[in-house]
Amino acid sequence: MPSTKRLSFYRLLERLIIMFIIGGTAVVSFIYQSDYFGQIEFMAAIVSVMLALLVLYLVQRTIDKWVAITLDQANFSQDGAFTALYDNSPVAYLTIDTSGKILGSNAAAVKLLHAQVNTIKSLNFYNSIAPSDVVDPAVLAGKIEAGVIINDIEIPLTTATGEIVWVMLSVFSYRSKTERVVALVDVTEQKHIDTAKSEFVALATHQLRTPIAAIRWNVELLRKNLLEVINPDRDRYLTKIERNVLRMIALINDFLSVSKLEMGTFASQPEDIGLKNFFDSILDEFAEKISEKNIQVIRNEVPPEAQIKTDSRLLHIIVSNLVSNAVKYLNSEGTLELSFLKQDGVLELIISDNGIGIPTEEVEKLFIKFYRASNAQSHQTEGTGLGLYIVKQSVELLGGTITVETAENKGTKFSVRLPVVE
Repeated sequence: MPSTKRLSFYRLLERLIIMFIIGGTAVVSFIYQSDYFGQIEFMAAIVSVMLALLVLYLVQRTIDKWVAITLDQANFSQDGAFTALYDNSPVAYLTIDTSGKILGSNAAAVKLLHAQVNTIKSLNFYNSIAPSDVVDPAVLAGKIEAGVIINDIEIPLTTATGEIVWVMLSVFSYRSKTERVVALVDVTEQKHIDTAKSEFVALATHQLRTPIAAIRWNVELLRKNLLEVINPDRDRYLTKIERNVLRMIALINDFLSVSKLEMGTFASQPEDIGLKNFFDSILDEFAEKISEKNIQVIRNEVPPEAQIKTDSRLLHIIVSNLVSNAVKYLNSEGTLELSFLKQDGVLELIISDNGIGIPTEEVEKLFIKFYRASNAQSHQTEGTGLGLYIVKQSVELLGGTITVETAENKGTKFSVRLPVVE
C-alpha cells in the first residue's frame, strides 16, 4: 500500500502536468497562428503536449490503482468486521433476497426458527410470517421487496417445527438492490407475560364491576328512600360516595378497554352512524361541565348530514376521551372546537382547545400508557394516564392515524384521520 507522502507527490505531479498541458496547448495555438515560427517548432510543441498527456495518463493510472487497492482493503476490513458481528451476534440475523429466499443466517437465527444449518436456506422468510391482526404478510413482503426500511415491528413467525414465536423485526438493504438483512429479536416470553397481565386485568376488572355496581345502586336507593328527610351532612356524604363510585367505574372501564385492545379481543362491529347526532350525544355527556366552566363550543361539520359505517364503540372511545381531556384542562370561558370533514373515503376529526397545552418536550410521550404531562398533573391531580393511550390504540384498530399540535398555555389540537365506508 503506498504511503501518504508518495500519493501526495503524485497528486502534485498530476496538477503540474495538467498546468503544463494547458500552457502547451496555448503555445501550440500561438505557433500555429504565427508566421514567426516554422514547421519544426510547431511539431516540437505538439510532441511535447502529447508526451505530457502520456505522462498524465500513467500518473493517473497509478493513482487510480492505489486508490482501488486502498478501497478494497478498507471494504475487506469492513466486510470482515461485519461478518464477525453477523456470525457471532446473539441477535438472530438473516440475509434474504427480494423473493424472501434465505441466502444466509447466523447461529441465533437457526436456533430461533428451530431449523438446521443445512436446511434453513430451503425456507422462505415470507412464508414464515404468520397471519395476525398486527400485520398483513403480503403487505410486509411488499415493503421488504420494495426496499422500505423497517424498524422494530412486532410480528409472529412460524418456525420450521410449526410453532409460533413473536419477534421484533427490522429490515435493511444490504450489498445489492436484491439483498436484505433481517434482524429478529425474540420477544415471545415478553409477549406471553403481557398477555397474562392483560388477561389478569380483564378478569380483575370484571370481578370489580359487580360490587361497584351494587354500591352505586344502594346509593341511589338511599337517596330515593330518604328524599323527604332533609339532612345536609348525609347528602354530602352520599354525593362523595357517588362521585368516587363513578371514578371507580371510569377506571374499571379504562382498564377493560386497555386489556381488550392489547389482547386483540375487541371485536370491531361496523354500523351506520350519523356524525352530527353522534357528536351531539358526546357533547351531552359533558354538558354539565361545559356549562359550569362556561366553555364556548365551536362546531364545523362538513357535510352536516355525513353518514359513515364504522365501529361506534371505538369511535366513541376516541371522541369522548379527547373531548373529556379538552373540557378537563380548559380554563373557565375557554374555547372547544369540534369538527369533522368527510372527503374521498377519509374522515378527519379535529378536537382542539385553547387550554393549558402540553410542554413541547413531553409531546412524544403523550400516547404512552400511564403517562401524564407535568402541567396536567398540577392542573388536575386525578387521572390515570390511560385515556390517550386507549385513543391511539382505538384509532390504529380502525386503520387510522392521530397527530397532535400543541404549545404550553396556548392549547392543543388533535387530528384523527380514519378510513370510512361511504
